[in-house]
Amino acid sequence: MQSADATDPNGKIESLNVLPPQVRMPMLEDCLDAGLKYSSKLAQLIEHAPQETGDDGGLDADAEALGREKHDQWIKEADEIKEEHRQFEILVGVQGKTGAGKTSLLNALLGFKDLLPPNDALVATAAICQVAYNYFDDPKKAFRAEITFRKHLDVKHELNRFFEDIKLRNELLNGKRQPEDDDDDKDSPDSSDLGEVIERINATAEKIGPVWGHNLTELEGMSTQDLLNKGDPAVKLLSTTKKISSPDLATFAPAIKPYLDATTTSVSGRAGHETRDMAVWPLIDHVKVYVKSDILRGGIVLVDLPGLGEIVESRAAVAKKFYNKLTVTIVVTPSVRAAGEKTAVDLMTENQEINMRMSGKLDDRGYCIVLSKADDGIDWETTARNQHRQNDIKTMAELNKQITDETAAVRNIKPRLRDLFSTLQPNNKLSKEQQRTRRAELRDMRDKERNHLKVRSDLQRQKKEFHWGQIFTAVQSRSARLEKDINHYLQGKHAVFMKNCPGAHAPYCPPKIFPVSVRAYWPLRRRNEEDPNAPQEDPLYGFPDEAYTGIPALKSWLYEATIPPRERHMKALLHRLVGLYNSLRTWSDQECEKIKLHMTPEEVQEKYLNPEFKVLEKKLKAFGVDLFDKVAGCNPLRNTNQALDTCVEKCIEQVKNWIYKDPQGANPHAKLAYATFFAIIKAGGGCFLSRAKGQRIIYDWMDGLANTFRNQIVSQWVSSLHKQLPGLEAPARADIDARWDYRVTKIIEILTKNFPRQRKYLATKTSVLKSIKEEVKDLVAKALDDVAVNSDGLHKELAADLKDKWKSTFKKAAGSKLKGKGSMKNRHQVLVKFAETKADKTYKDAVMKMKRNVLDEINKFPMQLEAIFITASRKLREQVDLIMDNIVEYEKEQGDDDIMGGLEGEEEEVGSSEESRKQKTVLQESIRTMLYEWFSSWDGCTDDVPMNDAEDSDQKQGTRANWLKQSKIPSSFSLGSLGHVENEVEDNDEGQWIDIYMDAHAEEDKLLIKKEGVDSD
Repeated sequence: MQSADATDPNGKIESLNVLPPQVRMPMLEDCLDAGLKYSSKLAQLIEHAPQETGDDGGLDADAEALGREKHDQWIKEADEIKEEHRQFEILVGVQGKTGAGKTSLLNALLGFKDLLPPNDALVATAAICQVAYNYFDDPKKAFRAEITFRKHLDVKHELNRFFEDIKLRNELLNGKRQPEDDDDDKDSPDSSDLGEVIERINATAEKIGPVWGHNLTELEGMSTQDLLNKGDPAVKLLSTTKKISSPDLATFAPAIKPYLDATTTSVSGRAGHETRDMAVWPLIDHVKVYVKSDILRGGIVLVDLPGLGEIVESRAAVAKKFYNKLTVTIVVTPSVRAAGEKTAVDLMTENQEINMRMSGKLDDRGYCIVLSKADDGIDWETTARNQHRQNDIKTMAELNKQITDETAAVRNIKPRLRDLFSTLQPNNKLSKEQQRTRRAELRDMRDKERNHLKVRSDLQRQKKEFHWGQIFTAVQSRSARLEKDINHYLQGKHAVFMKNCPGAHAPYCPPKIFPVSVRAYWPLRRRNEEDPNAPQEDPLYGFPDEAYTGIPALKSWLYEATIPPRERHMKALLHRLVGLYNSLRTWSDQECEKIKLHMTPEEVQEKYLNPEFKVLEKKLKAFGVDLFDKVAGCNPLRNTNQALDTCVEKCIEQVKNWIYKDPQGANPHAKLAYATFFAIIKAGGGCFLSRAKGQRIIYDWMDGLANTFRNQIVSQWVSSLHKQLPGLEAPARADIDARWDYRVTKIIEILTKNFPRQRKYLATKTSVLKSIKEEVKDLVAKALDDVAVNSDGLHKELAADLKDKWKSTFKKAAGSKLKGKGSMKNRHQVLVKFAETKADKTYKDAVMKMKRNVLDEINKFPMQLEAIFITASRKLREQVDLIMDNIVEYEKEQGDDDIMGGLEGEEEEVGSSEESRKQKTVLQESIRTMLYEWFSSWDGCTDDVPMNDAEDSDQKQGTRANWLKQSKIPSSFSLGSLGHVENEVEDNDEGQWIDIYMDAHAEEDKLLIKKEGVDSD
């Protein structure tokens, strides 16, 4: 049996770094898939190996000889790697307002047209949906979903508030509640308050009705307890998770539809209670769908999110949780709507924007803007007139006229053809010469018809290319104008932000903007799939190829934007898999002649190598101390005194403005409706969605106060956590390389000196021992990243901490003692007074807590390093132990006088029976065979791809390569394959009968012509 190739797998993996990311990443994915596949196969092989236990239930000597304990540890780590890969997620949020086309875009990105149902009017209240890769290989579970329902307590709180609002509305209508506003308020407090309350009632009733089947009139006489009785089917769903799986999309899509839109489904209650049809979307927390889609490989999870301005209160916490974890954000706005709005990024709230800035994600890799429905509202003639391209309009008119003329010419020829053909029928007695003459006329007339048909076909081809090109130009023109307007607006916002942020000097980074047409994408994709059973739709005008739809370009951008975290994850797992590979390869080696000693391998290590291990541990510890000092120097909150002083001043101003709708807007002195103001106070200044006068406006006073502080520290925050801290990784890796390699070289030298006959074998193990450092470097890099990520998340908790500091003040402001005339002013004064007297302490306490939490994250780093180095030392010792097992055979001493090591004696292997040795040999042979297959698969995955062979590589990668290389939407137009249209043919039988007749008499006419020539001579 050929042994596994001695080439270092880590070297093959690192050699991929010279390749472009779009070539390198698919190779890494294939390597990881192969590693996971063969590690699972080996785990199954080892598990089925013979295993003997002693009388006490533990491993007996035979099992130890087979390496059972080490193999169990190997299997455990292989399972951990597999599970870690499956749990790895990069959240990509797709957000947009109602009707923006998010769901259609998601389906196009995933490659399943009907996977997620199109959103209806209830989109703003629909459940948050995640779509992740399906790692299940069971064909019966090709499509899976997990539906998580809301907690019982959350629904109870929402219903309590609903019935409280009904009570408040009745008091306002009956005049029992005193007007609660200032005397000089020009608006009627009763009407504004009542309108706000009624809007809230109606919004909640629209969710209660589909679930419990009661209209608003019926609900007025009910209570929360009536709806949440134990036997009700809806109550049975709360706080539970439902799982759905299906072998195909045709059955899966209808099954999950009721959980993603307003479709009703049958739900049974508890035993003995009713079963009823109802909509369940108001009861759903979120849905997670699992499918096999190329775009999801490597951990990408697409999340269908509403715009932050459209989140209802019941989903605010869930939505914010997802927003705070997003790695990449795709903002979707329809092209037509974007053309009429100030900017597409109105979908992004100030809070989301500052969060992205603080996390270093407000750049062309952190988010993009999709101008959806790029084909909607396109009038190429209007575009041509606006751009003074009158000649293009004239060209189209001329083409239409020429086509009309050719059509008329064909129409005029038809009667003459018909007449000539009828005279040649058998019932008309014509001489042969007359027949020949008539046939010549018929042939000439038929040639003229064909010529006109060909000219018309060519003109129609020209018209198609010209017309489609004009539509393409119109789409491009509108998209370019929108991109310019959006960037102008964003650049202005960036300049204002930089001006107000001390020390900030980051240049403006324009986001990628993609005009996309999903409607044009599907007909073209089905053509490319060449599925004979798929219905063929006509391509949309102006979109002759997938590349023009923008979907491949968006996929390519998303793939590239997520490369850093995916590559880090894959390489870390690959290095661990290499470690598993090397361990089994060493254990199964049979290439070395053993030396018999009166010392166990452990005793040999203790005698010769233990000093080297201790030196390495000491060196790594010193390295860790030095690295920790550098990490501590990256604290983003070292100096906050100036920021706090500024916050206190701005806090008072902000609180004074809480009484106004939009103090920064066009009408800064328009007051809030009292009901809205009071509802925000009762919410503790947290997230509240106002629906007054049909407008949906979200208020979050605490986020506003938190943003004031974050704006002051954003520059040093980004510099410390997202520049200085990541900058420590490369030097740390180099330092570990130097320390580890030097010590491994010393270990091999010591072993070679003491066991010179094994020199050749030991030389092959240098790379094996050095490869362990790759895992060490990955873990240190992850520890650095953990400090950055975990610390970065702390600024998002500042609003909650401030809310806690303000809690008692809001409770006082909402108290019943402040009822009556002027209560709005009185309640507001409570808040203003607290800001004026306690803002300094409030901010300092909240920021001090934030500082402590950041320090806690930084102080975790040394403990992480200690654990990493302990694990590294253990793995090094274990690998050396495996090597020693292959070069040293323990020989039991014969007596006290015979104590010299290295003397040969009788062959005797303690505790190992002949049967166990045979079993071990068989297992080693099987493992070596599979290791050879494993390495061969890695070798195939990492074959270098020269740039001139890129097309061959694309063919191997399949459909994924098509969108990977289409990173840009074409800037010039070509019909491509759609331009190759066959010449126009007759759509009736008359012309065909004439051709058949002429072909049948062609030889006869030739003979008559020849005869006439002879007679003439």
